[in-house]
Amino acid sequence: MTTTQTNDNSSGIDLDADYLAPRELRVVLVCDVVESVRWMEQDEDYAVTRWQAFAQHVRGIIVPAHGGSVVKSTGDGMMVEFTNARSAVQAANALHAKAAQGNTDPNPQRHLQLRTGIHETHARRDAHDLYGHGVNLAARITTLAGPGEIIVSAPVRDHLTDVLDGDIEDMGECYLKHIAEPQRVYRVHHQEGKNISITASAQTDTLLPVLAVLAFDLKGDSTQCPWLDDVVADALVTILSTLQQVRVLSRLSTHSLADRPDRIARLREQTTARYVVSGRLVNMAGKLLVYAEVLDIESNELCWAEQFYCAIEDLVDRDSQTLQRLSTGIAKAIADHSVKFAAYQSLPSLSGQSLLLGSINSMHRASPLEFEGSGRLLDTLLERYARHGSVRAWAGKWHVLKVLRGLSHNPKHETKLAIDHAKAAIDLFPQNAHALSVQGHVLCQLSGCGDEAKQMIDAALDINPSDANAWLYKSVWSTMWGNPADAVCQALHARELSPIDPMSYYFDMILAFAYAYSDQHDLAIKTAQKSLRSNRHHAPTLRALLLAQVESDRMMDAKETLKLLLKETPSLTLSSYQSMGSPESQSRRRVYDALRKLEVPV
Repeated sequence: MTTTQTNDNSSGIDLDADYLAPRELRVVLVCDVVESVRWMEQDEDYAVTRWQAFAQHVRGIIVPAHGGSVVKSTGDGMMVEFTNARSAVQAANALHAKAAQGNTDPNPQRHLQLRTGIHETHARRDAHDLYGHGVNLAARITTLAGPGEIIVSAPVRDHLTDVLDGDIEDMGECYLKHIAEPQRVYRVHHQEGKNISITASAQTDTLLPVLAVLAFDLKGDSTQCPWLDDVVADALVTILSTLQQVRVLSRLSTHSLADRPDRIARLREQTTARYVVSGRLVNMAGKLLVYAEVLDIESNELCWAEQFYCAIEDLVDRDSQTLQRLSTGIAKAIADHSVKFAAYQSLPSLSGQSLLLGSINSMHRASPLEFEGSGRLLDTLLERYARHGSVRAWAGKWHVLKVLRGLSHNPKHETKLAIDHAKAAIDLFPQNAHALSVQGHVLCQLSGCGDEAKQMIDAALDINPSDANAWLYKSVWSTMWGNPADAVCQALHARELSPIDPMSYYFDMILAFAYAYSDQHDLAIKTAQKSLRSNRHHAPTLRALLLAQVESDRMMDAKETLKLLLKETPSLTLSSYQSMGSPESQSRRRVYDALRKLEVPV
């Protein structure tokens, strides 16, 4: 028998490196009592009794229900680990709800108030504790939370879906005690999911990745609803067909694969599908257990998976929360996977589909670095597919965004490139709705050709009345050259056509401008703030907020917004703003006047 050599430390404890637990990916939740010293000092017996009852409920009910494990509990705090971020956030909401439920004493000083921080990290675990820098970081993140608040790190945020997992507010980069680098963190406000409308649209672009939806496996007692597997798949196809960034295979193409054990291999061999949605429905005495996943069948990588319970009746409801939850999760998973995949693969090795999807999603991300990365992806696409209309159209859109975000040092040159790409797209594909709408948007925003822009956008909508982006561009045209009241209706219609769009903040930004130009300033402010919660660094959204604040005489608020705008575009002047697009439009004149009232230099 071989004896392992050990070292003895000053405490007399044997330390053996062979028994050091491996680092594993965990989601760490840390919560503690706000002002626990004061709370305990005021009435120690009450505080101890209240905390013991609360901790017992957490250990026995809340944590097991969300698949977690209590690491340790102190007299005023608790650390819990989970295997996924959504479960951790759901458990945090349950913790706060339980604490609030017990706050019935009329004296608010006796109320139990929690603050919570959540971080995903690799850590070591033994029988007593969790160890690692990330564990310390989770505890530090907790200090940023106020009473009743949940603060999460960027890795946790990446697993969450706005609205469905809460109202997610970007707090920017924050400095934490004893942590060298600032950390990007988010505040998660609990809220119920909102209904979405379901509208179908067609996709015809062969460069876009193809998504196949398979019938879900039906387990348990299937006599009550033997048709449920096909109902779910058909409804998901209908909703996901509204996405601008993927093509969805017809259910007629996948129905025959439903019961085949080799269906993934068949899809890989016989179709052009890149992503596959599948899952299970388990009927448990009238309560349905739903499991769904998205698989990248090129790499065999699981992009996303989720499991939850719902009522069977919800799946046939017109505004089904279950279908909303599944569709939003699938859309976000594909968008995030495309950016991630494009980021770690070399450009020559990426397929055209990966390049295009990665560039589309990256150009709408907050970071200027990601935006420039999108431009490099498009450059590679243009080298390979110089005569592909959709690639040219997206390249034109990229140059428009670069000007409007204030990232261009030469707006005139950028405008020329945008117009050239848009015209080339039309020459290559005259009846492509996307190409027509982008050319109309370029002409509207950058060249001041209002009448020609309207003709292009209207032509796009004649070809595809369900093109959400075309309706967005129509809204922009109405604010600049038409009736702002129409702009509101058009922006709202665009949102209805793409209710699960990964770039929802962009839709909200255009709607905020429409509200502002139609003098609905309160709605404009509310909508712009909603957009900024998802992307706080987007300069056009800050301009929309600033306009509404100035025109409603909220000058102090407008000055604070201007400070944020100047952080994003430090070189902003009245003349540089005019160079971002056509200064003749009614909308740009109003923004110019708002900036002038705030004494932005000429």
